[in-house]
Amino acid sequence: MSIVADSEAKVPNPRKADLERLRSDLAKEVESLRKALKDPTEEIGGDRVWVGKNARAWHRELEGRHRKLGEQVDRLLPVIDAAIRSEPEKVSPSEARAYNKGT
Repeated sequence: MSIVADSEAKVPNPRKADLERLRSDLAKEVESLRKALKDPTEEIGGDRVWVGKNARAWHRELEGRHRKLGEQVDRLLPVIDAAIRSEPEKVSPSEARAYNKGT
């Protein structure tokens, strides 16, 4: 069998397609995830909802969690992009079946 025949037998990589769908879905949600704790952090820190020593402690805690959540969210798309780049465009039919069986 020639190399050309082998390449013709390949099919689109279903794992890559799933990763691309995941990336698309996640890209739509990134901004809302990044801002998830923004309003509660601002409300508690604004002296309108709660004041005092405990309020300041909660505010610092929420600020830290808000910042950490933003940092984690900012790492998601690059991780998925790297996974997409590492996947071949085409795979053998048996590889595609094995992947689809496992999902």
